[in-house]
Amino acid sequence: FFFFFSPSLSPFLPHPLSQTKQACVKTLFSQLDPAVQKAQGDASGELGFALKYKSDRQLLMVRVIAASGLTSRQVARQRVNPQVEVVLLDSPEGECDRTTRKRDTPNPVWNEILVFRMTEEDLPNTRLLFRVYDDGDVIGETMAHISWDDMAGDPIWEELQDQQDWTISGAVHVHISYTTPTTLHVAVRAGEGLAAKDGATSDPYARVTLAGKYPVKTTKVVKNTLDPTWNEIFDFGIPVQLLQTATVLLAVYHKRTIGSDVFLGEVRIPLSEFRHFHTIDNWFPLADLKHVARHRTEWGRGAMEQELREALVAHLSCTAPSLLFSKESPAKKRVFRLSCPKIGQTARVLVNNGQLE
Repeated sequence: FFFFFSPSLSPFLPHPLSQTKQACVKTLFSQLDPAVQKAQGDASGELGFALKYKSDRQLLMVRVIAASGLTSRQVARQRVNPQVEVVLLDSPEGECDRTTRKRDTPNPVWNEILVFRMTEEDLPNTRLLFRVYDDGDVIGETMAHISWDDMAGDPIWEELQDQQDWTISGAVHVHISYTTPTTLHVAVRAGEGLAAKDGATSDPYARVTLAGKYPVKTTKVVKNTLDPTWNEIFDFGIPVQLLQTATVLLAVYHKRTIGSDVFLGEVRIPLSEFRHFHTIDNWFPLADLKHVARHRTEWGRGAMEQELREALVAHLSCTAPSLLFSKESPAKKRVFRLSCPKIGQTARVLVNNGQLE
């Protein structure tokens, strides 16, 4: 992509694009397009189920009723072949069962009963995970905390969410401030209530960065605790005019002596409402965002926006930028239209005193 816009090439020479480069640039434009980002985004639809408990036989009866508004994860695909898996999250064996698979419908009806053996004592502490598949791809899930109030057999409808790790727990304390002209300070203070990954404890540390092409910085490891204190400050160079487009990304891990470290959860903190004279000082709950397509697209888009911005600034220094740029209208002298005729894509950019906005 950068090769196409490189100012080292004469702007008067044609810029032939191979099919691979054309596909890359098309993908770039697509991922910068909010409409396409939405198409790649969240789970949609609802799932209906009902619960009953038979005390005499110590059986939990889960009736999977129906779903509505399901969509495939594959943007170009219209058909959905849904199937529901029900998992007892807190059972030692990870018990699960599945419905039959329905074909070619976003609004399937099952009315199938799945049976799980469970004592009355375990019932109030159990969580049920309902996971909806489309030909093997997870297209949404929802989790239910079981209580005796739900055992009447009445239908319960829940919105589907993106797939995530439901074992994640806890929160992190983060303080954010800014020093003009270009320094963002991110202080990782502490964590509390983290998940135990080494017996009854963990050895947690945090990684922090900004969405885009920024370095990843790491705290110290605090051993044998679920409530670590770090109190470490990390600085990132970012111009004040880009602050409101930035997102702080923080992930917590358990340090292992052998093998890969264990993921404990992450936090994203958009700075869209942040001003350079403000501070942020809050506890943020940890969540599993690594499987959420919308966030992956958004973070990747931040990196691409930065790369695109740098490439466009470089190109504006060419002697004849009008080959790729043209003023949109006399009334909008600072608005330029970027066009890539070979791939049929266009975008608008605002240039103010030599800087892209």
